[in-house]
Amino acid sequence: MKVLLAEDSLTMMITTSKIIKNSGHEVIPARDGKEALSLYYSENPDLVLLDVEMPELTGFEVAEKIRADDTSKWIPIVFLTGYADDENLSKGIESGGDDYLVKPVSQIVLNAKLNAMHRISEMQNKLIDLSNELSVTNDKLQNSVTTDPLTNAKNRLYLDEYINNEWFRGMRAKSELSLLIVDVDNFKTLNDTNGHQAGDRCLIDLVKLFSSHLHRSSDVLCRYGGDEFVVVLPNTAEVDAFQIGEKIRLGVIEYNTLSQMEIPVAISVSIGCATCIPVDSITSDEFLTYADKALYKAKANGRNCVVNADITTKNTIAA
Repeated sequence: MKVLLAEDSLTMMITTSKIIKNSGHEVIPARDGKEALSLYYSENPDLVLLDVEMPELTGFEVAEKIRADDTSKWIPIVFLTGYADDENLSKGIESGGDDYLVKPVSQIVLNAKLNAMHRISEMQNKLIDLSNELSVTNDKLQNSVTTDPLTNAKNRLYLDEYINNEWFRGMRAKSELSLLIVDVDNFKTLNDTNGHQAGDRCLIDLVKLFSSHLHRSSDVLCRYGGDEFVVVLPNTAEVDAFQIGEKIRLGVIEYNTLSQMEIPVAISVSIGCATCIPVDSITSDEFLTYADKALYKAKANGRNCVVNADITTKNTIAA
């Protein structure tokens, strides 16, 4: 262990340091409370031995500051003192100490305490490692639950929660919310002629292409199902959402010239765009329906285009 030893008596410092070193531990010496506190943060010790009576800050004051400031971890604190009365023992525990040794400290007793604290320190480190592993595992599990395994875009489960949260956030902030529903034209033909593996590769490529036009962390791309995707654009005006849709559409045309299909299929995207300031008279699901209707119009208009939701519809939403 790294043992921070705060002791203002040179004789006690030398004697106690020798016992600690002979037990196989490293000593970090401090001659007063202020230095002990500074070394605690710079050296990250595994154990703190504090003389109670010290210049600058007492051992009790040092312990109180450590416990108040460093709540992320627990480091054992043991007081060294010439007073063995109940009042000082109680004060030491209340200030954040874990044990109490009366000076002059017996070598046998100090060694026993060092061994005990070493076991506790090792157990704590194992618990910290286990907690970190569980946190990483939990993050991976959460990501797998909300992520489409093929394209790595967010999935429908994530979309439902995210759009609902952004809907209420937009209501509070009275800010615009935009949606794009993107459908891949001729995707069934591509699958039928080139096989599902080629179709899967195409979807993976398209998600990368779509994502390249989303530059804010709040802009989220979700796989809605099959070859259909939804882009959620918080705090985005209609003109800006339409421009993003156009960039995606033109990017897919460019992708067609670069893709290597065994049997060439001219794919494109049809996009429905909806924008409004959320209100409590409709739900986020109903708002999604307006974008879906705009998508149907894009399909009816010959595909490979972006269509905004009807302005009358948007006025109704905002009313």
